[in-house]
Amino acid sequence: MKRIFNFSTSAAMAGSVVSIASLLIIPVSGFALGDAPAKTATRTSPFCTNLSTESGTITSKISSLTAKVTQAWTQQNSKLTANSQKVDQTVAADRQKADSERVSDFTKLQAKATTDDQKSAVQTYEAAVNKAVATRRSAYDDARQTFRSGVVSAVSGRQGAAQTQLSTFEDSVNSAVSTAEASCSADPTTGSTIHQTFQTSLRTARTALQSDRTNDNTVGTQVKQLATTRDAAFKAADAVFQTSMASARQALQQAFGKSSI
Repeated sequence: MKRIFNFSTSAAMAGSVVSIASLLIIPVSGFALGDAPAKTATRTSPFCTNLSTESGTITSKISSLTAKVTQAWTQQNSKLTANSQKVDQTVAADRQKADSERVSDFTKLQAKATTDDQKSAVQTYEAAVNKAVATRRSAYDDARQTFRSGVVSAVSGRQGAAQTQLSTFEDSVNSAVSTAEASCSADPTTGSTIHQTFQTSLRTARTALQSDRTNDNTVGTQVKQLATTRDAAFKAADAVFQTSMASARQALQQAFGKSSI
């Protein structure tokens, strides 16, 4: 039985990671609207004047990038599903071929049985082989399904955490905008100070998102552990299968009085 299901963590996560990373390059200096010294106490600063337009640009950019992240996740999940389906199709084809070959072998073996004892031994052997095959297939299926469920859980968990991080980032940016708007409304002549405070808030939001992403990058490790567990289950199933087959062959050989048949 082929051990199929080559899941590439780096490939599967690449799209979402790159898209999320795009949020980190939004310039905090997007409001590089230097405030010239006010000629009068009532002059509104350029920063405050352009705040609505510029904040709309940043908000739009965040929304666009968040949409790309969501799309990347959808594509990633689709690839996982397609991968599983491809594996299932390959496994089914291999098993069908093995079943045909086994039936052919049984037919040849039945032709060699000439006595009642031999015929009975052949029937016993066939039953033992079929049981061994079914047992190993069941073990493989269980291991493969456990692996897939674990992968889906790990990826879903990572996506959920990332979604929370993105929402927090967006809320922080919106809060920075609201604070700047309130400050401009209260005193539009202090645009330089408001601008600096706004930039600091954006830097803080961006740094927090970057830190969260760095500390939440464990999907690859989880998948490797799941693959190790799956392969160990495959190996154990193979060992049980070989033991069962050896026992069945030995009983058959004794009935035919031959060392090989």
